Amino acid sequence: MNKRLLILFTMLITLLPVHIYAAAPFVIGEGSSGDYQYAVIKGDNTFTWKIGYQGHLVTIDENQENQDHLDRFRTAVNDLDSHKFGLILSICYLIIVGITTLVFYKKTNHIPQVSGVIIACLTLGAVYYGITSFIGMKAAIEMWDIITSP
Repeated sequence: MNKRLLILFTMLITLLPVHIYAAAPFVIGEGSSGDYQYAVIKGDNTFTWKIGYQGHLVTIDENQENQDHLDRFRTAVNDLDSHKFGLILSICYLIIVGITTLVFYKKTNHIPQVSGVIIACLTLGAVYYGITSFIGMKAAIEMWDIITSP
């Protein structure tokens, strides 16, 4: 009889922390990039978002009206570092194409038509990639304004 009580008591003790942990709110997602940050906290049956820009934190309860905006903000913050890298990469690529074109022009004193077309295509590709990266970076700023506006 005492062994059964001891086993029952031990089982109840081991299950107690699991029950307390399941009832407590916990962070299910967080991220930051640059000056932007977010954290998603799951409560009983609600999601609470803590979003911030330059240390200014705003707490928002998720509902049907703001769910799409909050998801877009999370995506923009998560993609911000890759957009910054893409912008820096496209600027460096433009500098390399420009220097290569200048060296080629100095050596030959003219740029053949075929080479000019190739250089123009490379330049337009770098400019396009830079513009799309810049637009992606601006998405976080726009989402911050949309979410925090009254």
